Amino acid sequence: MTGQLKKIANALLLTAGLLLLCMHTAQAENQRCVKPVFYAQTVNHKKEVEICIVTPSVLYSFGKTGAAHKEMNITVPASSTHYAYQSNQAISIQTFTVRNGGTSYQISAGTNDGGEPLASLYVYKGTPESGKLLAELKLDPHTVVNNISHALSDDGIAQSDDI
Repeated sequence: MTGQLKKIANALLLTAGLLLLCMHTAQAENQRCVKPVFYAQTVNHKKEVEICIVTPSVLYSFGKTGAAHKEMNITVPASSTHYAYQSNQAISIQTFTVRNGGTSYQISAGTNDGGEPLASLYVYKGTPESGKLLAELKLDPHTVVNNISHALSDDGIAQSDDI
């Protein structure tokens, strides 16, 4: 009888372990973006861009609005990203840049000199400061969720002086 109890106990432990693994995987997929940095949709609302902190990395995704699997999912170390601010009496702009190999993806959001909201996604070969602009997509400022702040430094994201 002791042998049967051991088999039952082992089966229960194995089942419990598999159940916990499945629950963890489901939670990871459902909570992919626990710490959102930025989200917006293109002006035609067909595509969306999302930047999330997945400690110790940053996830950049771009693709069809609402799709479970995006056209582009890039995970980079926090050290491959930075944020910046520019603010004066006329404008207020915040940027967040994700570098992946020789390409940089930069979002920009804020207000123009007329006080109107603006948001864009830029893709550069190289860095935004010295590289070649490959693409610019206008984002709908009314869909923007912007959590760019000095608190990002707590997650290892460096602040840049350059916008």
